[in-house]
Parts: sequence; C-alpha cells; structure tokens
Amino acid sequence: MKKILVIEDDDLIRETVLELLQSRGFEAVGAENGKVGIQLAAEIPDLILSDVMMPELNGFEVFAAVRSHPATASIPFIFMTGSEMETALELKADGYLKKPCSLAEMLRAIATQLEKSIVTNPKYQKVQDNSAPSTLSLRARNQKGRFEIASVCWQ
Repeated sequence: MKKILVIEDDDLIRETVLELLQSRGFEAVGAENGKVGIQLAAEIPDLILSDVMMPELNGFEVFAAVRSHPATASIPFIFMTGSEMETALELKADGYLKKPCSLAEMLRAIATQLEKSIVTNPKYQKVQDNSAPSTLSLRARNQKGRFEIASVCWQ
C-alpha cells in the first residue's frame, strides 16, 4: 500500500483529501502544518502533497527541508496552491496542483509520480510494483458517490 503524506493547514481540506486517498486504497497521513510535515516526512512516505501557504513553515520551506536531507530527497513532492504557482514552478517540484482541482486531477498527478518513482527511485528498483496505477484507475472507475464532484478537495 502506497503511503501519502498530506501537509495542509485547513482541517476540512486535509481531512477530505485524506478520506479520498484512503477510499482509493492509499495509506494517507496528515500534517496540520509544515513543521509537523517535515517530522512525518522522516517516516519516508511514497509521495508528499503539500499546500504552500501554511503557518509554522510554508510549503516552500518544507520542500527545501525535504530535498536537503538524503533520506527524503527523492520522495516525489507535489505542491497544491491557489496563489503561488509561479514560485512553485521555479522550485522544480515533481508536480503541481492548482487549487481548486478535481479529484481526477489529483489522482492523475499522484499516479504519474508514483509510476515515475517505481522506475527512477532506487528504493523501488527491486520491487517493480507496476500495479498501483492500474489499480488506481480501476478503483477510480468503480468508485461512485460524493467524492466524484469536481473541486470537492478545495473550495
């Protein structure tokens, strides 16, 4: 099961994203600010989704801290932002989601990065688990209900 760290200061958004990810078969862990996010990144998740504008440490500071440590430097990192997209693009993160985004956009960004990490990250070289993207799309196609509304993640 792939582990995703969601760093988001808005409780409703964070809990919604965590529930969405868990409903799609991910192990999802939440952090309410950048400081807690950095601490949880030490547990080496498979991917990090991070808001930019947060108290304690902002997403850019989290990104810099994660990239500066050898153990966490290769974790795929996706920014979620509504207002700081240009700065986020300059930092060369692995992905970017502009708020608001749809569930489909979020799942597509996650699947893309997880697929890349299987091929490029030495951590995954022995495993070669290519089932995640196809499992994700199968789950996504079979899931119905309240989570399929575009922009549910971010208001």
